Amino acid sequence: MSLRDPVSGFFWLALAVFVCLISVPIGIGSFRTPGPGFLPFWAGIALGILSIAVVTMGMLRRNEAGGISQLWKGLAWRKAMAVMVSLFLYTVLMDRVGYLIVTSALLSFLFCLTRRERIWMKVGGALMTAVVSYLVFGVWLEVQLPKGMLGF
Repeated sequence: MSLRDPVSGFFWLALAVFVCLISVPIGIGSFRTPGPGFLPFWAGIALGILSIAVVTMGMLRRNEAGGISQLWKGLAWRKAMAVMVSLFLYTVLMDRVGYLIVTSALLSFLFCLTRRERIWMKVGGALMTAVVSYLVFGVWLEVQLPKGMLGF
């Protein structure tokens, strides 16, 4: 039996218990009147359930061939680095350029990096996703999104 899954599951279970214990003194409240600890408490419960599932599956699974080096085998390092650089640029350019333009550019880049469709479908999907997210968050929920140099 490989110990990776049970060990990581017990780590997340310990974190879940810690989050739940810290949330109780803050005040959980009720479903009708939630307190400040309501969301962390229920997130800790969900994390605990998922970590118990990881531990259980790890204990039931048969031993897998290979060690820790198998985790990194076949990883597309260039794509991973491109995603990290693009996310960094996204955060740097957000205030200067604006939400719609930078989000559309990021999604276009990520879609081009991962999908095997025509370019107009990738860019169109990215634009549609950015506009819908802007309408939901910026217009409907009235969240302040960076306007940028063009004012939208």
